[in-house]
Parts: sequence; structure tokens; C-alpha cells
Amino acid sequence: MTASSFGQVVTVASYEIRKYIRGRRLLGILILVGLIIGLFLGLPPALGSPYASNPNAFVSTFATFTGLLVVLSGVLFAADALVSEHEKRTGYFLFPNPVRREVLVLGKIAASLIVSGAVISLYYGAAAIAALIVTKSLTWDVGLSYLYALSYMTAVVGVAYLVSATFKSTVAATVLTFFLFTLIFSIVGALLPAAKIDPWFIPTSASGIISNVLGGTPVRPGPGGSESVGFIPDPATSIIVFAAYAIVGGVLAILWFRRRELAS
Repeated sequence: MTASSFGQVVTVASYEIRKYIRGRRLLGILILVGLIIGLFLGLPPALGSPYASNPNAFVSTFATFTGLLVVLSGVLFAADALVSEHEKRTGYFLFPNPVRREVLVLGKIAASLIVSGAVISLYYGAAAIAALIVTKSLTWDVGLSYLYALSYMTAVVGVAYLVSATFKSTVAATVLTFFLFTLIFSIVGALLPAAKIDPWFIPTSASGIISNVLGGTPVRPGPGGSESVGFIPDPATSIIVFAAYAIVGGVLAILWFRRRELAS
């Protein structure tokens, strides 16, 4: 990438970030993050339950919601990023300018990653500060969980951009991206063990490393109602899986977006 192309990517990313800040999406998800943090901190005292004395156990409560927060960020800041250029015809104002389509997509991806990463960072930052106040300590595992969450975020954004480049409707792209990570992948990941296949390649199954590193081992009902340990993803393998989804999704999104014509 030349210096000129890199500058254009930065320009597009800056424009998109300003658009997210001016819009209601970022404000909405920040309000949601605030409500979640407030519930996690306020419910135990209200119910007369003590906080966890271990920092990992304390932050693991927050980590259980991280996967959904990552998906919501991907849906809000990536799922309609490309399809809207065609549906709303804003591409007519962008494409005639000396900005190649791949540069436009890269700039949008960068903006989505930055804004989504900021939301996740704020969430983990609040959890870490609360853990320090309550338990008087922190562990490196909290930092690892945060890094795993960011890795999962790149996979969600990559897939969201591929969906956005493929569909012609903003609503369809948004809905599919949401249900892909909250329902479809989860169902496939739950059914594969029945066929004696580990769902290590399913991103939602691989995202278990976010909470597992804090000591949360997945437990599922077994035959006769007994409990058995579910699939435990390997961190190194999961990160590779996240990277594969992010890279393949991003590259295919660029290639497909370059081939599409604007709607008349």
C-alpha cells in the first residue's frame, strides 16, 4: 500500500468514526454498556449477595456477556457499512472521487474495528477498575480475556463485512449477521459434538476462551440429567480461527464489493 492509499484509508476511517459519533448507534451501545455494568455492580448488594473475592471470578461475571456485546458492536458498526453504499446510493458521491473501492472498504473496516474496540475496552476497563476496588487485586488472566475478546471482535467484523458486501438490503444484512452469531453458529456448535466433532472452527464456540481463561469451564447437561464438561476451546487454535474469519471475510468483502455495480 502506497503512502497516498494509506492516507486515504485514514481519511475514510476518520469520516466513518465521526459518523458513528454523530449518530445514535455509539451512544446507544454506550448506554447499554453502562446499564450492564450497573446491573452487575448493583444487583449483588441489592439481593444481599457478596461480591466474588477473587478478581478472576469477579470479572468472569462481566465476561459472560462479552460475546454478545462483541456481536452487537459488529452488527451496529459493520453489518450495514457496505450495503448502505448501494441501498442509499451514497456510493455515487464516493466512487467518482479518486478513492479506490478497496481503499474505501479498508477504511470502513478500520473504523469499525476502532469503534468496536473502544466499546470493548471501556467495558473491560470498568470491570477491571471495579475488580481492583472490590478485590484489591487483578491478574494477567483479565488482560488475556480482554485480548481474546478483541480477537473475537475482528472475526465478527470480518464476517459482518462479507455479509454487508453480499446483500442488497441493510435490514437483511443486519438481521443475518445478528442471528448468524447468536443463533446459527451456536446451533451448529451445539450439534457437532453429537457427531463426535469438536466445533473448534465455529467462531462462537472458539469464543469460549474469553471466559474460560478466567476459570469458567463450560458445563452442559449429559445423559440422564447428569452434568458433563462441554467443548473447551484451545486459545492458540481459537485465535487462528478468529484471524482466518477476519482475513477471509475482509478479503472476500473487498473482492465482492469491487465487482458489484451501484443500483440505479
